[in-house]
Amino acid sequence: MSTQTEISRILSLEEIFSLYPDEWVLIVNPELDEELNVIRGEVLAHATERDEIYSKLSLRNGKSVAIEYTGSIPDNIAVML
Repeated sequence: MSTQTEISRILSLEEIFSLYPDEWVLIVNPELDEELNVIRGEVLAHATERDEIYSKLSLRNGKSVAIEYTGSIPDNIAVML
């Protein structure tokens, strides 16, 4: 599936997960909590494939970004940041 680019508005992380289930989401100007978890932000792009989101990083125009996956991660998978 192709990457979708959004006309952004500020959404809570819960709204992002609800609107884009099982997708990778590029969020610009994210608001973070004290543990650096995304609270809310503007969705710039979303896609089912991670590499499609990475290819959209040039659209951020110098803004800070976060990338979230809205699906569930299996218990037998380790994630490194």
